[in-house]
Amino acid sequence: MEQKGFDGNFFIGMFLIFGILIWVNLTQMPSAINSENSVSINSKEIPENKNQIKQIDIDAADDKIFRKQHSHQYQEEIYEISNDLIVLKLSNYGASIKEVVLKEYYTHDSLPLKLIQDLDFNFSFFSTTQKMNTDTLVFQSIDQSDTKIIFQFQDELKNSISFIYELLADSYEVNFQVLISEGSSYLEPDKLMWSQKINQLEKNIDNERNSTTINYSFNNKSSKQLSLMKDVEKTIESPVWIANKQQFFSTIIYSEESFDSAVIQSNKPDENDDSFVKTLQSEFSIDYDNQNNQYLFNLYFVPNKYSLLSSFDRGFESLVPLGWGIFGWVNKFLVIPMFNFLENFGFNYGIIILIIAIVIKIILFLPTKSSYLSMAKMRVLKPEIDAINDKIEDPMQRQQAHMNLYRKTGVNPLGGCLPMLLQMPILIALFRFFPASIELRQQPFLWADDLSSYDSILDLGFNIPLYGDHISLFALLMTLATALQMMYSNQMSSSNAQMPQMKYVMYTMPIIFLFVMNNYSSALSYYYFLANLITFGQQALIRRSIDDKKLYAMLQANKKKPVTKSKFQQRLEELARKNQNR
Repeated sequence: MEQKGFDGNFFIGMFLIFGILIWVNLTQMPSAINSENSVSINSKEIPENKNQIKQIDIDAADDKIFRKQHSHQYQEEIYEISNDLIVLKLSNYGASIKEVVLKEYYTHDSLPLKLIQDLDFNFSFFSTTQKMNTDTLVFQSIDQSDTKIIFQFQDELKNSISFIYELLADSYEVNFQVLISEGSSYLEPDKLMWSQKINQLEKNIDNERNSTTINYSFNNKSSKQLSLMKDVEKTIESPVWIANKQQFFSTIIYSEESFDSAVIQSNKPDENDDSFVKTLQSEFSIDYDNQNNQYLFNLYFVPNKYSLLSSFDRGFESLVPLGWGIFGWVNKFLVIPMFNFLENFGFNYGIIILIIAIVIKIILFLPTKSSYLSMAKMRVLKPEIDAINDKIEDPMQRQQAHMNLYRKTGVNPLGGCLPMLLQMPILIALFRFFPASIELRQQPFLWADDLSSYDSILDLGFNIPLYGDHISLFALLMTLATALQMMYSNQMSSSNAQMPQMKYVMYTMPIIFLFVMNNYSSALSYYYFLANLITFGQQALIRRSIDDKKLYAMLQANKKKPVTKSKFQQRLEELARKNQNR
């Protein structure tokens, strides 16, 4: 089953955010290889391999037997090419990628970050007499430099298979070419197997597992992905790239023309098995080119940094889960530009998050003030609302009387909705941005040693269901700030008597938030903590600036002014009359 980035924590968080905002509002109301980078190689440019390897009957012996039988003659040899960013270690067994190390990054326990270890990498070929699998063949290195290596296998019939790896300068990109040279028979590529066991790189393996899957693209503009939560297998037609996406890193294989179809598969380990994150496997059907016998690929071993992925212009930036629709737009056009701009000043990332919180709250200040003013109007009108409720028993007549009062006094009962509508996309966008931002990975702030993961001031030594085995101070502070802000809004509201059940929401919602956020990104908890504190300060400032007596006098004066009904008000009243006459 295909899903587009389903994340249980995301939807739980979105539900909680939406619930709080609804509550706040209700309390205010009455009831292919790029030709420029690729290096074209033909058979004439490859030196002849004079040390020919005897042709092996693949059907007669399996991989392990082959290598064991020939280990005394052909030992495994590891070759290395590198640039300033990555190191590739390659084996003469199958001319396969043995290991990929990202030089600028480390694991959560400060070890060199090995993005790939023992990749299962195999091409299958049809020949005149048999089917050949490259992972059973011993290749020879026939040419090597610091950034480039050529492997070749040649049989007794002068058929040869060459693998060419070339690292681009100052890049995470590798040009990979497969060249077939036919002698007395023919060779036809069939499939490419690409299987990777994802090892743990981050502190929280559960979050890492829930962020790891296979993404694929048909158009170099966007991508789809397999389920994040379930084991799944899917057949896709004519992909241009497939990525083994992890929480903060990805391995991508790209070919504009070579892939006919692919079977992709994602599998989680057995329950309670934390020895690895997931197994991601792709089996590509190769589109046979009988003219050139040359197959061009690009390999990318990249950090999931939005600006970097965007620079390739192949839709790789979709690997960063910024959210769909308006939430993604907020991140792309507001949050990321602001974040990148502040990075240029060299601030600590905790300071950057503080500045972002302040800027967003300043942007939302005017609609927030309008909302609280609407709340104050509803509050000073509460005695008149109560009088209507005591006088009129019929619900429809009572509602009509409320609307008449609002119209006469110039009060918009929906005035508190605007801030909610404006804040909702931002809050949800940030819920996606902070946990997915590699810039925050392993960045310390105060007591937190990694803003991309949870902070812990106390390891409990035991696990509390749904909560975890530690106490996150940022999550605790966020919970307290949320409760404080909700209590103050409750005091400012006019609807306590009409909706006493809301007080239970005030107490339960922060607790639910505490359980959800305890294992989430500390940067996110820190931001919500700051946002709640700033909101509380804005509420207190606006509350002091409003004189209830003067406000009530103004509303009473509005009653004497001629009333012009809006079309919306006219429709509401007409609907009320129709319901009354039924």
